[in-house]
Amino acid sequence: MFMIREILGYCIISAICLLGMAVLYAPICFLLRKRVPPAKQLAYFLFGACVIIVLAATVVVGASKTAAADRSLNLVPFKVFQETWGMPEPKKIAQTAANIVMFVPLGFMMPVAFQRMRGFGKTALSLALFSFAIEFMQYFTGRSADIDDLMLNTLGGMLGYLVFFAVSKPIWKKPPRRTNRPYHRPVRKS
Repeated sequence: MFMIREILGYCIISAICLLGMAVLYAPICFLLRKRVPPAKQLAYFLFGACVIIVLAATVVVGASKTAAADRSLNLVPFKVFQETWGMPEPKKIAQTAANIVMFVPLGFMMPVAFQRMRGFGKTALSLALFSFAIEFMQYFTGRSADIDDLMLNTLGGMLGYLVFFAVSKPIWKKPPRRTNRPYHRPVRKS
């Protein structure tokens, strides 16, 4: 139950941030309506909102509360499953799930917003690099940098991409090309 409340809290805060960003973006959307199709603007907006929410949750929040002396670095994979870091088990599970869940929308929205990112490898690599940048910044803001977070974030991004792939396959499947010309069989000369 604790895990559901924790993740639901993250979702509610994200929804409030998304609503605020939508209000701020509305005038820009209105100004660009003739140059950029509304569907494309929506995709860009949602992707940008996802990036801002992830950065706010991982780099900004809590950075001022911790001192640089409190930072830690974990380069041992799967250590998150072996140690508790003084955290109760439900909180540790919620943190692990949150690391995966927060990158799922990014993995879904990146190929929607950017046509060049429709390949699995490009999306996975981009999200892994974004996660690495977050962990790098976290270390210098006094928080912990953890390879497990990098792996879990990338896993969440790949799951988001798989959702995109499953949803987009039937949508973007091109129908057979039809022509208006009647079909004529070639005449054989004997």
